[in-house]
Amino acid sequence: MARRVLVKKRLGYLSKTVFIFNILAIIALLISYSASFINPKTFWPIAFFGLGYLPILIINIGFIAYWLIRKPKMIIFSLLTILIGWPLLTKHWNLRSSSPITAKSPDQIRVLSFNAHLFKDIHDEKKNFKNDALEMLDSIKPDIICFQEYYSKIKGKYVISNEFKRKLGYDYHYFAESSKNDYEAYGMTIFSKYPIINSGNILDNDYGINRISYADVKKNDSTIRIYNVHLRSFALQNDEKEFLQNPALKNETDKQATRRLGKKLKNAFEFRSDQANSLKKHMETCSMPYIVMGDFNDTPMSYSVNLVSKGLKNAFKEKGSGWGVTHYELLPFFQIDYIFTSPNFDIDNYHVVKKKLSDHYPIWSDLRLRYL
Repeated sequence: MARRVLVKKRLGYLSKTVFIFNILAIIALLISYSASFINPKTFWPIAFFGLGYLPILIINIGFIAYWLIRKPKMIIFSLLTILIGWPLLTKHWNLRSSSPITAKSPDQIRVLSFNAHLFKDIHDEKKNFKNDALEMLDSIKPDIICFQEYYSKIKGKYVISNEFKRKLGYDYHYFAESSKNDYEAYGMTIFSKYPIINSGNILDNDYGINRISYADVKKNDSTIRIYNVHLRSFALQNDEKEFLQNPALKNETDKQATRRLGKKLKNAFEFRSDQANSLKKHMETCSMPYIVMGDFNDTPMSYSVNLVSKGLKNAFKEKGSGWGVTHYELLPFFQIDYIFTSPNFDIDNYHVVKKKLSDHYPIWSDLRLRYL
């Protein structure tokens, strides 16, 4: 009754209209939260709300700003909704200063994940930025690197693994090819300065270049499993990306494009759900400490990311700062690359390398295995 009086007697026509849209924005934000635990195979439209979490959040913040000017008591509705989702918000954004970059200590493991886009510039396919990538890696000096969309010649002087060994000291690597011929190949690669004693792929729900591989590395007396993850992408063509960035539903062609795009997004959400389930099952059988990193092609609000990360440590959430953007090419506010660890690791820092060597930013972290 009190709420009815507040809306009917104290609000003018404009504020009543704003209040209605405010309630709709609150409902949309609550639905976006549910994307983190509702499998898109059960009800796929929920996943779109999860993908739109950031603009929905900003709209709710806008309503808070409006009510602060007009009627401060009314901020309670959006404010409470945002606070309900605070644990999910901290997976996207952290209010802390960036961790200092320091020399790695002997008991730390420095890991890096990078979707290298086949070592080709996204705006100039003829430009090869392999040397820029090598310089970046040499400046960070990770012990273990997980590459997604890795490309290399497989014979002759342009075999990249030979350069990694000669220039950067990576004596061990596992290349899980998605496609190859007599001259070249692409796929997933794990480079390590520690011996690799076992490796393989999770074949359930494998989908071409979007796959999950792993390698077991030996560091002193410990064996650590490294999962290299590349979940199903949306596989958008340039015209579809342009359509997303500049939507204009004016004719039948645009409507057909919308339906085609929606089907692609739906299929990708469902594929990632299956791949995440396969990875989770594999992780549950792993008796050794493990690190999971790579390109999940989905946001921290998604079912797939939350399923995989449940019970694990999230390097960004523990040590990251600001908004954790790792992909800038389509819509420059997505975090889709992650580093997770089993609970027996301490996370000392987390960094995003803000260099446009690909459509993804490389991410890296120093980890410390606790010996129990």
